[in-house]
Amino acid sequence: MREIDNKAFFSSVCVDRCKGGCCDPWWGIISYTVSKHVMQGGLEGFGEELARGIEARAKRIIEKYVTKEAGARPLFGSPEKYNVTVRNISVGGRSITLELMAMFAFRCRFLSPDKKCGIHPSAVGSDIRPPHCGYMGSPGARPNELGYCRVIHAASAGGDSAEALEIERSASLAHWRAGTDSPAQAAQAVMERLRDYCSKNAPDLLNRRAGPLPGRNDPCWCGSSLKYKKCHGRP
Repeated sequence: MREIDNKAFFSSVCVDRCKGGCCDPWWGIISYTVSKHVMQGGLEGFGEELARGIEARAKRIIEKYVTKEAGARPLFGSPEKYNVTVRNISVGGRSITLELMAMFAFRCRFLSPDKKCGIHPSAVGSDIRPPHCGYMGSPGARPNELGYCRVIHAASAGGDSAEALEIERSASLAHWRAGTDSPAQAAQAVMERLRDYCSKNAPDLLNRRAGPLPGRNDPCWCGSSLKYKKCHGRP
């Protein structure tokens, strides 16, 4: 049997060489679009709306990733990091559309301290992993295809899987460092990017509603979730 067709070989790569490289942490990724019609009050309240959307998408992943067995068990608790980036911003009239990519760093409950997967087929004799876990490491998958794994791809091509693993770990570390600890903080980072965009390209969308200015320690009227003194109330 050719090595590329030998499932035991790829299990060995995953379990013995990789040692949970793609599972520690496990990154859940969702791309989505959010549209907002901006009223006279500017972006007030939009930060809270974004935070709720981020939290809902993390919950969607948690509910989806459960074992395929009687009495299904969830793989994840709450994310340890929330990394939400703005891929594009577009404005039409008083409507804003954001294209976002949310990345959530989870700790799998079935990954042991020595980085072995407790529900891997090589450990339990059958595949009870959620579908997308089972797809990962598909030997025939190519970049940007479902199931692609850089480490498996390098091993199947006879390349340096150690180098591929280092690339994956470096990318994971960069995403971790850029992440935040809560949906609210992730939404705040998005709002800061949005406010900067609007100040340069659509300042009318930041118009403050009529009425007295907020107190220095009150939330800013623009919806950034920052205190007024650290946002539009800065000297």
